[in-house]
Amino acid sequence: MKRSRMNLLIQHLVSYFLVLLFPLLIILAYYYPHSTAVVKQKEMDWNTHLTEQVKTSLDTFTRYVYNLPFELLKNREIKLYNTEDNDYQRVQIANEMRKYNATDGFIDNTLLYIESMGYLFAKTGSAYNTGDFSKPGIGYYYKDWPDMFSELGSLKGPTVRPVEDVIIPGSNHVRMLTFALPLPIGGYETPGAVLIMVREDTIIRMLNSMSEMYSGDFFILDGEGHPLLTSSKGAYIPTDEVQSFLGGLAKNGKGAGFYEKDGSSYIISHTVSDKNGWQYVSVLPVTEMLQGIQAIQRNTIAMIGMMLLLEFLIIYISIRRNYQPIKRIVDFAANLFEPAGRKPMNEFEMIRFALGELVSANSSLDARVKQTMPVLRDNMLLELVSGKAGNDEAFMQQAAGYGIAFPHEAVAVAVLSVESSKTDEAMDCKVVECLRSMETSQPQAVAGYFLKSIYSHEMIYVCSHEADFNMKQFLAEIRLELEEQTGAKILIGIGIASKPDRTEAIHVAYLQAVRATEHQQLRGGSPVIVFDELHTPKSGTVSYYAELLQSLELVILKNDAGSVRSITERIVTQLRSEGMPPHMVRSVYINTVSALLNGLQRFSPEDDDLLRLTDTAYQFRYTVEQMADIIRDSCDRLCRMIQNTLPQVRNASQDEMTVFIEQKGLIPDFSLQLIADHFSMSPSNFSHHFKKTMGQNFKEYIDIFRIQTSIQLLRTTDQTLEGISQQTGFSNTSSFIRCFKKIVGTTPGQYRETHKLIS
Repeated sequence: MKRSRMNLLIQHLVSYFLVLLFPLLIILAYYYPHSTAVVKQKEMDWNTHLTEQVKTSLDTFTRYVYNLPFELLKNREIKLYNTEDNDYQRVQIANEMRKYNATDGFIDNTLLYIESMGYLFAKTGSAYNTGDFSKPGIGYYYKDWPDMFSELGSLKGPTVRPVEDVIIPGSNHVRMLTFALPLPIGGYETPGAVLIMVREDTIIRMLNSMSEMYSGDFFILDGEGHPLLTSSKGAYIPTDEVQSFLGGLAKNGKGAGFYEKDGSSYIISHTVSDKNGWQYVSVLPVTEMLQGIQAIQRNTIAMIGMMLLLEFLIIYISIRRNYQPIKRIVDFAANLFEPAGRKPMNEFEMIRFALGELVSANSSLDARVKQTMPVLRDNMLLELVSGKAGNDEAFMQQAAGYGIAFPHEAVAVAVLSVESSKTDEAMDCKVVECLRSMETSQPQAVAGYFLKSIYSHEMIYVCSHEADFNMKQFLAEIRLELEEQTGAKILIGIGIASKPDRTEAIHVAYLQAVRATEHQQLRGGSPVIVFDELHTPKSGTVSYYAELLQSLELVILKNDAGSVRSITERIVTQLRSEGMPPHMVRSVYINTVSALLNGLQRFSPEDDDLLRLTDTAYQFRYTVEQMADIIRDSCDRLCRMIQNTLPQVRNASQDEMTVFIEQKGLIPDFSLQLIADHFSMSPSNFSHHFKKTMGQNFKEYIDIFRIQTSIQLLRTTDQTLEGISQQTGFSNTSSFIRCFKKIVGTTPGQYRETHKLIS
């Protein structure tokens, strides 16, 4: 008998042990050997992809740099081979350079160097002689480029100077990447060169914008391997070591690899531009998770071994010693649950029968309790998030009686908005049922509760979690599972309690979650967002919009369709700007639509379509794009009514405008309004027509016309500066001197001393 029992004991012991051991062996045999390689490969692929993105972006930005010399050569107004050096020639070149002022935001400044004149002309319209570059504070001073102009005069091809310290006008120090290109590229005996300067911080901002989560550094080298720019001044690997490692990659035919230095590992990715030959290198530190994955594997194996040993001992002791207690339980169950007419049962069947009876009784009791507990629990949680909880300690004691507890150190509140085409209560019930089932299978690091909000199609989640628990990822997984089960679109906003031991802090976290959800409904984007991720609105947004709205109402009263379109588009841009809170978005939208609808009401007060448009415009919960479409549609209707109602105006010809400016352009009261009224046009329409016809804006043209007239007076008369300023239409002498120096490059007095004609 004892032998039989021992055999049974061994059989059970071996069977239980194999049940535990089998899945663990599968994990150890398959998962661990591949986990490190998979993680490393994913990190390397991402780093290589990001490096290619940087190369593509900089190729796009630098394409204009290498095309600019050809643009300048095609400009017939810039006579590079004309050796004549006079003020008119310099003014003409300076004005032509200003046309390139807004061509590319990537470039800080462009300087055209004409060797025969000894001048450099900036894209801002300024002109510098070569002496201005020899002293800090006047021109652009390169401390490490003493032979600057001799090198520019002998350029045979494009060169790029690495990032260096440059003292710009005003004595400010700026780190610049400088392109030097001869005119023409590849020619001989070039008349000059082009200097194109790009700020280091402009390039670094562009690199950082590629990925906000990227923590590595970028190196940019020219075609010969010389370093041009490093994204971090404190780069942890010197450029020469990076270059040495890249040589090894080239031999192996790979564009990425792992680099070890001082006990740290780095992923280095390398690519070469086929446009300019530049080399782009990214250096990414291997994450702590990747560095410690082997240690985790070893520790896990050790823990599994200890667990198996402990389970083996527990099973053995239990089977050895618990037979008699089990027998007493069987006898007790037989007396307690003795069914009428039952068949004989062995111990295991009797235990199974007794457990079944207990489960049935427990289920019946749970069913009666659950009919009341969820409702009371949800009411307690609603009081908590709505700020009506009262005393912290008293509330928590009362909540504990309903199964509510926050055992972890951090607390979060989330609002789950269910967007579905179904409006019946069936969808709400299905969502509640799914979330209740998920509530019972939460990780140990989080303890939370789902409850129905007072709003339709909305649920609230209140929980406490460990400080290092990734709440956003956890809720993102719940969202995916919920969408799969219900077919509805789920948006989740998350608020974090700053003081988890205070009920008021939980109320604030709920308000943050509501704000985050409203932001998603208006702007879209990530379906799961934390309140802290929302952008803070820029200061002055309210006052700026108030000015735009005031201007819009004014041009509507003036029936200026062009200005109505322009200002409306600026308001739409402001409406779509990142960081504007939802309540301000609605305010901007409602006020703008009201102004446009009031304008429509003036032209068509009894239009039924206008009534339907008004009813549609004020519906609740539009997205930002829908708001923008409604504003633009209302603006188009208003502009069409204005244009159909007002008489048609003619456009003035170039000769007519030139004759009128020659007749009236020197009087002090001459203005854009005066000439627009003369040609029966609005100021904004005339300004647009003038720039399109004449090639430059109205103010620049008038200033140049007046300065050209003043130059003749300075050279042929002895009038005072005050008299000349009055005669040429300037309001005072100071404004005349400022305008003269801005266009000519010197003051009127200096010009008269050097250029006055001898009678």
